[in-house]
Amino acid sequence: MAHPSLSSNEAALRRALARRNTSTVSPISSKSIPTKTLNVFTRQWAALMGAGIPLSQAFELLSQSAVGSRTIRKNFALTLQSLRADVLAGQSLHQAFQKHPKVFNALYCNLLHAGESAGILENTLSRLADTLEAQALLKAKLKNAIIYPSSILLVSLVVISVIMLWVIPIFEEVFSSMGAALPWATQCLVSFSQWMSQWAWLSGLFMVTVGLVLYQWHAKSQGIQRVCEQQLLALPVLGALCQAALNVRWAYSLSALLEAGMPLADAVYPAGGASQSPCIQSFTPLLAKQLQEGNSLNTAMSKSGLFSPMLAQMCAIGEETGSLDHMLLRAAQLMESDVNHGLSNLSTLLEPILMVMLGTVIGGILVALYLPIFNLGQVF
Repeated sequence: MAHPSLSSNEAALRRALARRNTSTVSPISSKSIPTKTLNVFTRQWAALMGAGIPLSQAFELLSQSAVGSRTIRKNFALTLQSLRADVLAGQSLHQAFQKHPKVFNALYCNLLHAGESAGILENTLSRLADTLEAQALLKAKLKNAIIYPSSILLVSLVVISVIMLWVIPIFEEVFSSMGAALPWATQCLVSFSQWMSQWAWLSGLFMVTVGLVLYQWHAKSQGIQRVCEQQLLALPVLGALCQAALNVRWAYSLSALLEAGMPLADAVYPAGGASQSPCIQSFTPLLAKQLQEGNSLNTAMSKSGLFSPMLAQMCAIGEETGSLDHMLLRAAQLMESDVNHGLSNLSTLLEPILMVMLGTVIGGILVALYLPIFNLGQVF
């Protein structure tokens, strides 16, 4: 809390520094670890805190029980040794953790800061573990929903490429020996096969290069990320699911921060980062400004168009009843259930659509290949 003698500008500066988590610490180039390793570490740390194990001893035990490959365990053990040394040197937890931004993000450090300041570190760690596990589970389900249709399309592309590059040239030799004019569909198929035989590798290399350049461009430009996300959210069915998934991550994170005792206007910054949404992150400063001006959270959310009406309504109820953290948690759980149900329906719907599309393409290729043979049979 700021001293009464501080000016309003000095107090505002301190709040801004707290929101952006810019403590005077030098980051260390620790190597990132898998989400599962971080989740298990957080859960085990909470259990050790509940058992009354000192921090230095807890870090020593946790470094020996890290989950993952030998390289992951070695890298994470070095990170924990650095944390243990900083804590023994008298640094606060959140300052020690801020030195490893590749391992512990802003949400993690802010929750530690809030829990440490309020003296409820054990409860904060348990809630942080719940939040990380819920976000990891949702991310895994989204990946699984994307992997299935992507794998089918990839296998189909390989099969079609094999037909074009090796099967059709054999038929072309047979057609040449016939000496008859080929049907229009067959001639187009043969011409496309010849083009692929000449330019397939160069075209593939060009597409891979363009893809890598676009990927790097997308990764470095927040403006392009926002545009891509806006286009994704505008899609008919997939857009609603993506918006709900982003809202779930945001609501889980904000609920955990508020439960740890962080002020709402400060908590929206790490919550926006945890949402992994460029649009929500760019809207966060405006959201915090409106909250500081006295506007309600649900009013500020409704103006953005980035949050579902159900989430805004739940926030309004939470603000009226003084239980915003619990209502955010409940809203995140409800939306997560809707996302899981929507992903299940989308997967069920995509399977027959993909089968029909691929059957049509491969069937069309086979018909075009056998048309000259059918015509030859009619002649004789």
